[in-house]
Amino acid sequence: MKKFGLGLGFVFLMAFAFGQQDSLQDRECKRMQLFVGQELKLKNYARATMYYLKGEELCGNYDAKKYKNMIQTMRNTVATEKEKAKKKLYIDTLIAAYDRAEQKGFFNPAEASIRGLYILQSSLPNRVKADSLFTLAFAENNTFKDAQLSYYYYNLYTMYTKAKEETKEVYKKRMITDYFRLSRKIENEGFKARTQESMTNYFNNVVRTCDDILPDLNGFMSELPQEKDKKKKAVINFLTLLKEKQCTESDEYAMLIDTIISIDNTVDAVLAKADLLRVKKKYKEAIAVFRTALEMADNDTLRGDIKLSVLEIQYTNLSSYKSAYNTALSISGANRSKALMVASNCVAKLANTCGSSTFDRKCNYYYAAQLATNAGESSLAAKYRENCPSSDEIFSNNSPAQVTLSCWGVTVDIK
Repeated sequence: MKKFGLGLGFVFLMAFAFGQQDSLQDRECKRMQLFVGQELKLKNYARATMYYLKGEELCGNYDAKKYKNMIQTMRNTVATEKEKAKKKLYIDTLIAAYDRAEQKGFFNPAEASIRGLYILQSSLPNRVKADSLFTLAFAENNTFKDAQLSYYYYNLYTMYTKAKEETKEVYKKRMITDYFRLSRKIENEGFKARTQESMTNYFNNVVRTCDDILPDLNGFMSELPQEKDKKKKAVINFLTLLKEKQCTESDEYAMLIDTIISIDNTVDAVLAKADLLRVKKKYKEAIAVFRTALEMADNDTLRGDIKLSVLEIQYTNLSSYKSAYNTALSISGANRSKALMVASNCVAKLANTCGSSTFDRKCNYYYAAQLATNAGESSLAAKYRENCPSSDEIFSNNSPAQVTLSCWGVTVDIK
């Protein structure tokens, strides 16, 4: 009985001791939660994060609500921290908290895009994990911001650049299909223009040929935005893309042209049609359509650009130098110098057919040099002056001070 009594007393003391320990740990757990609340009232997010982490250790297992609140506090800590090194450390701490929450089945897929962005901003980015989270975010229809979309595509590009040959094509394929998918998202949801520009820059570093993108274009066309302005802008963006990739002779490019015309027969649509005719080498038809666009243009800058397109066809494609000259002289504004340079070349091209004598024909180069000078092309002007009459030729023709050029209706000084 004595031994039994001693044993019973020992058990009682041990239970009491453990009870005291449990009670102390419970009190410390509650105290940490109290401190969290106090710091949050003062918006001291960093200190609140510290107490949350101590509480996580003291309280045993946080439930889903506690993890949600702790993670939000950590996000506020990251957002308000100004020092870059500290911000990086807080991001690392936040990522670890996300991992623990996921291990316990508490991760909310609605935060997949946010978590993916934090991973890429951490000190040791796990790019595969971030990519899987962004993929989940798309599947769960997360709300994306510009930064998350940009980081997603940049991460995909980085994985492509670092991939081994056997997986490189897989990432390249994804970059193409996702470019169309994300471009559609950017257009539909009103993302910033620089987000599209950033994505296009990475895209262009990988996708360089027409054959790379045409197979995916039909899928893009089947899911164009329904709103007229967004649909039009999306088509114009991809017309530009196909031009850059030299796909203008493809059936898909023609399909896009037909689409833009069916959406809205504005000056943009007419210009697109003219460009297509030019690509198909239907130059006279293209000029006619450009002239239609010229009548529709509502500002001088656009009118100047259209006239320059007509000038380029007349000079480069049709070798119609007299028509090109007349068009060039009608162009003003920002394209004036370029037009005058073409005009000077036209005069030089026709010099040997303009004038009744060799002397008269050589005098055309005075005018060509004058136009080149006005265009700011001094080296071209010097080249044309070399073809002007020599001093002996001038003397042999009675040393005239001026000569009228019949083809151009201008009078030039003889020097």
